[in-house]
Amino acid sequence: MIFDTLPLRSKAALQVPKVPVVRLSLFLLTALLLPLNLPAQSQSDAGLKFKGQLSGWGSYSSGAEFPLMVGGRYLPQLNLELPLKKNPDADSLKIDSDRKSFGIEGLKFDAEVAGNFYGSLEMFGGDELPSEGDYRWRGDVKLYRGWVRLSSEKAEIRVGLQKINFGSAMMLRPLMWFDTMDPRDPLQLTDGVWGAMGRYYFGNNANIWVWGLLGNSRLKPFEALPSERWTPEFGGRVQVPVGSGEAAFTFHRRKMDLPLFDNKYENKYGLDVRFDYEIGFWAEAALINKRAPLGIASSQELITLGADYTFGIGNGLGVSAEHMLIASGEKAFEFSATANLSAFSLNYPLGMDDNISLMFYYDWRGENLFNFVRWKHRVSFGDLFVMAFANPEVADNPLLQGSSAGSAVMSGLGIQVMLVLNHQTKSKIR
Repeated sequence: MIFDTLPLRSKAALQVPKVPVVRLSLFLLTALLLPLNLPAQSQSDAGLKFKGQLSGWGSYSSGAEFPLMVGGRYLPQLNLELPLKKNPDADSLKIDSDRKSFGIEGLKFDAEVAGNFYGSLEMFGGDELPSEGDYRWRGDVKLYRGWVRLSSEKAEIRVGLQKINFGSAMMLRPLMWFDTMDPRDPLQLTDGVWGAMGRYYFGNNANIWVWGLLGNSRLKPFEALPSERWTPEFGGRVQVPVGSGEAAFTFHRRKMDLPLFDNKYENKYGLDVRFDYEIGFWAEAALINKRAPLGIASSQELITLGADYTFGIGNGLGVSAEHMLIASGEKAFEFSATANLSAFSLNYPLGMDDNISLMFYYDWRGENLFNFVRWKHRVSFGDLFVMAFANPEVADNPLLQGSSAGSAVMSGLGIQVMLVLNHQTKSKIR
């Protein structure tokens, strides 16, 4: 599938470590089954929810090594919801039917396990019958999400394979540290990271995040070198309301897998703000500082400015624009080498069942323009997407990354048709 990648991210970020998968899967399975041993009266409103998303696509990309692609993906997801509340007048547990999760004296518990099953067949075009070298198959079966969570009205802690994302920018994101979502992807897919995260919400809408990661040896976005797999990474985020908007500071520290150097640590600092007046506007910036002397790669700065506005034309025309400056040098803010990217998007609802959106990216250094249009049509059994693109046929451009389901890229002229089906069932545990 074309959209398993986001601008400026590494293809390797899609991969998750294999060793902890079995252990965590067994742990999560135990967490899902353990509540079934509770007294019967404590389970009358407890429930399991199973849902899934099935998608299939066909695409053509004139600049890809294998221009034709057909493929499919299934994302099954199982959630446990177990509402409990301790009854002070009895020795047993009492159900609180207003809750959606497990809780004793205000605490809640829930868990999620999800998989990612996908495959694609890539082929050359032409009238002749394909030979063995004219096609290739790509596919995988892997854990997509797997976590358990304890939470209350103001706090939560979540442990396992999870999605962590934040920031104000939408298309060009300096704070894309742990997720890999592509704004062009209708499914908004992103692999998770292994770790634990806690959040606390204050009464004035301020909140604080704290996280620790372990077992993530693959490259994450904006990483030139992988992390040491079994050395903990840690970080946090503080977000506060400011006037009609909000501001936040984010920090993350990790140890790089860099055998030839003693000081292997990398610190990331992030700052983002967003305000909404007549128009919405935001700024997002990140400083990535490596302690090891790596020359021009020792320090990177990423700064994005953006704005959006909805014009009162027809059903409402949404317009968004962003510009990102990327710089690097031996020291922070040295700006020895720079690059600039701009992004512009239009979104217009044609009716209750139809929506059309356009996105444009411009690489100022390479003088390359990337064009993308998507039409979404809602049908009774799912969603139909028809997407087209017109891009330069250039190599090694971050806006044309390959996908984990195959090597299809948005290079040259191309089109993709995708059908997405969703299902969901719920059952009570008795």
